Amino acid sequence: MTQPLILRKLILIILLWIVAFLIYSCAAVAPPDGGPKDEIPPQFVSATPKAGSLYFKGGEVSIKFSEYIGEKSIKNAIKISPRLDSPAGIKYADDEIIINFPENLLSDQTYVITLNRNLKDERGVALDQSIQIAFSTGDVIDEGIISGRVFGEDGYGVHLWKLKSGFDDSVFFTEPLYVAEADDDGFFNFKYLAPGDYVLMGIERSAAGANLIPERMAHGVSSDTLYSLGKNQIVEGVFLNPKRETPPLKMTHGEWMGQRWGWMYFNWELDEITFEGLNVIDSKETVQPLDFYQDEQDKKRFLIMAPDTLNSGKAELRLAAVLSKVDTLLAHAKINFRVPTKSDTTHVKQSLPKSTVTVRLEKDGGPTIPIVFSKPIMAVTDSAFFLVADSDTVVVAFDWINPIEIEFLPPNGWEEKTKYILMIFADKLTPIEGKSLKDSVNYVRFNSEKKLGYGGLSGMVEDGGVNPLIELSALKKESEIFHSSVNSDLQFHFSNIPEGPYRLMIIFDRDRNGEFSYGSVHPFQPSEWFYIHPDTFDVRANWDIDVGLIREERE
Repeated sequence: MTQPLILRKLILIILLWIVAFLIYSCAAVAPPDGGPKDEIPPQFVSATPKAGSLYFKGGEVSIKFSEYIGEKSIKNAIKISPRLDSPAGIKYADDEIIINFPENLLSDQTYVITLNRNLKDERGVALDQSIQIAFSTGDVIDEGIISGRVFGEDGYGVHLWKLKSGFDDSVFFTEPLYVAEADDDGFFNFKYLAPGDYVLMGIERSAAGANLIPERMAHGVSSDTLYSLGKNQIVEGVFLNPKRETPPLKMTHGEWMGQRWGWMYFNWELDEITFEGLNVIDSKETVQPLDFYQDEQDKKRFLIMAPDTLNSGKAELRLAAVLSKVDTLLAHAKINFRVPTKSDTTHVKQSLPKSTVTVRLEKDGGPTIPIVFSKPIMAVTDSAFFLVADSDTVVVAFDWINPIEIEFLPPNGWEEKTKYILMIFADKLTPIEGKSLKDSVNYVRFNSEKKLGYGGLSGMVEDGGVNPLIELSALKKESEIFHSSVNSDLQFHFSNIPEGPYRLMIIFDRDRNGEFSYGSVHPFQPSEWFYIHPDTFDVRANWDIDVGLIREERE
């Protein structure tokens, strides 16, 4: 073999080895297929200049993370406080974010970079909590802190403003000076604050950093108007409980289902109201007054019924006023709809229940179970309903809640561990239009389980405060709420509470309305002070549980 041929083969072997090494190296960078999903949040590693640096002159700040950051997540993830006259430049560099500050910074000022939970790694895992990094243009870093917790079912942020002069509620509608995002448990923390007076507001996380639009954003104020910080002072235990504002009442739309009846819809669930001047004008200008009945399954809508058949075509529903006990909630509403040309020939359907109902017997023999039909029933003859329980069969009569709904309860209440069948005979029901039930007999089945147990819960609070009120909220699908006052010995007691887990809330019921008052931003009204205990309390059947002294985290 000649020397050049040997040399060429040697070169080829070396090249193949290099290619194989490169392929292996590239493959080694990627995580192996399968295995647990990466859910570890990116971690802050360091900042250059170092966090807490003094005599900061502006220029470039590099923030390094434990892994590559998703470039698209940076856009809405960074806020600098106080606001800069000229915006800072932001550059992505894999596992680093580089922020270029202008040089015309305020003297003796602490600047804070806040990285919120919009910041995510390449796999879309967000920060577990907001990160704050501070620099000072002077010789000291401000060390004031305001911290607390936002309560609610969703994610929240917190806006903070430093007051330049006295308090004015218009501040809540301006861009916040500082923004923090609460973690998954609702805790928030503002650090590096200078001495002064501050106000804050909780807001839904999707709107964090934006100017407040009250009717569109869930928000909530605290129980104090402002918080005064001295040098390096810490204020803890600020509690916020945001909610959405109730919009003005509106009649949103209507549906005319047949030639004599339909539905009227509102944007609120209504309670204890009356209607004035409710009528309909059909295509031939015939005016008919309407009877109305609230749908107990959806309290935003009302069944409406005319005494006679309406002429087909365009019609107008008019409502002069919706009145509560003392207020006019809505005045002069009207909506248009169409009355069908053809008469209704369809069968009535049993809308609820849709399957076998499992019943847990309550102390009063209940609960009642709704039986709902798809259209109004205008007449019911005797023996329309038979109840079969074990081997007994009895005829039962019902009081109708409204023309489409009855509430079913056996004549002597439910019995434990018993099967029931309610038989509904189609020929005994006459609907407003169309035909009765398709099947000659409809069957509704119920299984009664063990009786629900009842117990008691008692305890003490640390501070009598302003008219203290204790609220227990059941932690189940359909939450029940119970209230107890606190006596002169700061003791409270609940009795005959259904067994199960509960959340305990202490309220200083300033306005004495028997429930928590959220306050408002305009005109400003602070919320009532409240404290939600971090633990749940289990009420057990036939037990009176003493939870002892409830120690409150105080502002």
